[in-house]
Amino acid sequence: MLQLLAILLQALPSPPVPAPPADSLAAAIQLWADHPPEEFTRQQAIDSAVAEATRQALLMVGMQPSPKLSVTKIYLGAYDRLKPLIARQVPVNRSQLDTAVAACAVDGIARRLSTSEIAEVRKSLSTAAGQKFWEAAGITDRPLEGCYQAALNLKPVAADYLAAGLRPPTPPKPLKPDMSIVY
Repeated sequence: MLQLLAILLQALPSPPVPAPPADSLAAAIQLWADHPPEEFTRQQAIDSAVAEATRQALLMVGMQPSPKLSVTKIYLGAYDRLKPLIARQVPVNRSQLDTAVAACAVDGIARRLSTSEIAEVRKSLSTAAGQKFWEAAGITDRPLEGCYQAALNLKPVAADYLAAGLRPPTPPKPLKPDMSIVY
């Protein structure tokens, strides 16, 4: 009986994570707007997101670094050809991107603090000591890479693979009706 219950619970999808309260999220985004990360930090997060998308794209076609030097040279060559093609997808005007990234980066603040608490934090950050603390803590800098990955959603298209001299990934073949997957 317990085994059946365990199997049924595994089959159920997990409930979605509720969004933070809208007023707290708006206050947290305003906090971000008052104290945005440095441009260097943003660019570094974007570069990391592009690099991760490139690694994932190469993994999709079966390429990965190896202890063998010759295989790694081939991988790095493909990486160097594909990365600029993926980087072209980063928008030049980043205003919409910054809004999505800000909402992602301050999500934890919006979930944990009320609007009045966020207002108190904003007030304390208006002092020189508060500003130094904010910069030293890097509270919104940590999630930046993941937020840029989510906001950019960089996926190479078949033409990008071909331009880099790679064969695009092929979708998996459909299972025959009488076949089942065995793990």
